[in-house]
Amino acid sequence: MLVETLGEAFAAGWRVHMRCAKPRRDGMKSVRACLFRCELDVETLVCTRGRAFPLALLRERLRCPRCVSREIAVVFDPPSATRRATVG
Repeated sequence: MLVETLGEAFAAGWRVHMRCAKPRRDGMKSVRACLFRCELDVETLVCTRGRAFPLALLRERLRCPRCVSREIAVVFDPPSATRRATVG
């Protein structure tokens, strides 16, 4: 099953995680790494972005709430076969 939109991911029971990917260097100086990470609520993403919002564009729309960096890594976590079997 090919999942390309937030609506499809929500219907399939996917989870979405993000983490700050701010580089440890700013020019020639070393800066403290931001360790922020969290799980995003897919239902809220569907409500705010719409069911047809492409998953490929999600990373571009996010910002780290701690350091305000636009460098974000997004991980999509589809449900495993064992987790689907226990839920249903």
